[in-house]
Amino acid sequence: MNKADGIEEFRQRTDAPSRAAAARSVEAFIDIIVGTVAAGREVRIGGLGVFERAYHRARVRRNPNTNEAIEVPGKWVMRFRPAKGVQAVVNKK
Repeated sequence: MNKADGIEEFRQRTDAPSRAAAARSVEAFIDIIVGTVAAGREVRIGGLGVFERAYHRARVRRNPNTNEAIEVPGKWVMRFRPAKGVQAVVNKK
């Protein structure tokens, strides 16, 4: 499923008046999650899971072709931890 498919599914399930209204709702929801996590706070959605920010520290890797050392800088990433119920459903299929 891509974003357009998700918006259409959301429109059908919520009886949104139009696809544009459904798209605005989905976009607002995504913006809220991304903005909150980018600010360093976690987002807990009951029955779904937790979105949080985690830091991957800087490290040195090797190019397998030349064996040259490459410095990989540290960076912040978004992490998702699914709720137990979600994990059970995913593992069942």
